[in-house]
Amino acid sequence: MYYGELVYLRALESSDFDIIIKFWNSMDFRSYLGVPLPRSKNYMTSWLEKRGSADPWRDGLLELAITDKDSGDFIGLVHLEDIKKPHSRAEFGISIQNPDNLSKGYGTDATRVMLWIAFNILGLHSIYLDTIADNTRAIHTYEKVGFKRVGLLRETEFLDGAYKGLLVMDILRDEFVAANPSFEVKGKD
Repeated sequence: MYYGELVYLRALESSDFDIIIKFWNSMDFRSYLGVPLPRSKNYMTSWLEKRGSADPWRDGLLELAITDKDSGDFIGLVHLEDIKKPHSRAEFGISIQNPDNLSKGYGTDATRVMLWIAFNILGLHSIYLDTIADNTRAIHTYEKVGFKRVGLLRETEFLDGAYKGLLVMDILRDEFVAANPSFEVKGKD
């Protein structure tokens, strides 16, 4: 497990699935993660089992559970996918499941911890992401930890009856270190 200031990242467990499934089918939640169509419990369980057992080098995916450091409560998911060792890069993604846990610093802390893992454990050089261009809360978090805006894919996402842009952002290892000079992760069992 890897500890930040507010959260720790740990392996995804089957005991997390019910919480994930409870919030996953919310239209508000799904609208930031792609097409907001409901998924069955069987589909979600199979999908989560695959993601939870993935190996970063074999499968190009690392999915971890975000957990409140004080209470031990499950908060959400954070991942690196499309990990390309020859190019030393990956795509970043995060989801806070319960809307009651938004705007409390959990997402920022989990993002920092996962980037630390990407750069210091996996030895990656570049992490990128994309988000709906009007997802201001997420964009604020990403910029706070050092991500830079690198492009906008115009009107690529159809949500709520309208086309929206997709903002592309990235961060290099040196930029992460410069933006987070005193950040350190502690590993504990």
